[in-house]
Amino acid sequence: MPERTSRVAWVAAAVIAASWGTSCGASHEPPSMPAPAPLHAAEDLPAPATPPAPPGPGDWATWPHAKKGAYMRTTFLAEEQKVFAAYEPNRYRVLICRDCHGSGVDNSSYRMPNPDLPKLCGGPECFKELKEKEPEVLRFMQQRVVPETARLLGVTPFDMEKHVGFSCYQCHTRTEGR
Repeated sequence: MPERTSRVAWVAAAVIAASWGTSCGASHEPPSMPAPAPLHAAEDLPAPATPPAPPGPGDWATWPHAKKGAYMRTTFLAEEQKVFAAYEPNRYRVLICRDCHGSGVDNSSYRMPNPDLPKLCGGPECFKELKEKEPEVLRFMQQRVVPETARLLGVTPFDMEKHVGFSCYQCHTRTEGR
């Protein structure tokens, strides 16, 4: 069970991290403005009076950094926590920014994919290996995490036939196939 929990934790962190990283890079403030303070945990910052609703299709890329941050700290983390807690309640009672973004929290980059997360190899052989070794985790990620994360970001979930959309590699970096 500890091995499964560890693997699930990394995969979960990667998925959540990817959603922020698709457009939560460094601040786009003019050079004369001071850089924003780093976000260390969702609970460290005040919640907006009214949490932002999920973005519509394609809207995420147009949202300003501050709106993305408010949304991620409130609506997004709360919804993702429900998904992960349904899978492993004890492990995922609470999610914070660092769970997905790792050291990207320290420098406020929040860039994804996150190189601190486990690297995943790509291609049919690697996918087959993952399916054999971690079928529950793979099923959970494919059937629950990817679709919900994509919905929360207003993006299209990964399409296995077309190989397009929100996938593992929005969170995890990729290694070369075998």
